[in-house]
Amino acid sequence: MGYQLTSLGNLPIEENVTLYIFIINGRWQGGRYEILERNFSEIARTIGPDAVIAKGFEEPLWSEELCQKYLGKEYRSVMPLLPALLLSEDHPENLRDDSMRLLIPLKDAEDEFGDLESFFRALSDYAINRSPEFLSKFKDHGDWIDEGNQIIELKPNFFGIGINLNEFIRKIRGH
Repeated sequence: MGYQLTSLGNLPIEENVTLYIFIINGRWQGGRYEILERNFSEIARTIGPDAVIAKGFEEPLWSEELCQKYLGKEYRSVMPLLPALLLSEDHPENLRDDSMRLLIPLKDAEDEFGDLESFFRALSDYAINRSPEFLSKFKDHGDWIDEGNQIIELKPNFFGIGINLNEFIRKIRGH
């Protein structure tokens, strides 16, 4: 399903909807946003009956409202990431502290999937099948320097370097 709304308060609560996809853009047209606009109807059709994609009539107001409600931030603070999609399992009225809030800049999606059309297909597939592989593409993979720092301990040991084998094994299992 797809909606174009004046505010989040106009988004109907439907029992069967378990995924909300919100478009955040702001004022600017062009590039990735135009590709998203051209594909909005197809995305709405292919995400199935248990998901909703929504966008606003007044983009800056819509984006501000979304960012405040879901991210607790002013929309100006996320402007460098726009255009973006915001995914959540919960309707704005039912938002909890532990609700999923995944902000996906279209630039990152394009980089991860090669092009936006592939990303839209993967998004539609995720909406229907909830495959965790889709979400793992956007997981913060962390900084290998920080991970390496946890594995290698610089303490007075054998030649001044020690290896934390438990942390190393935990990292290997996690990847």
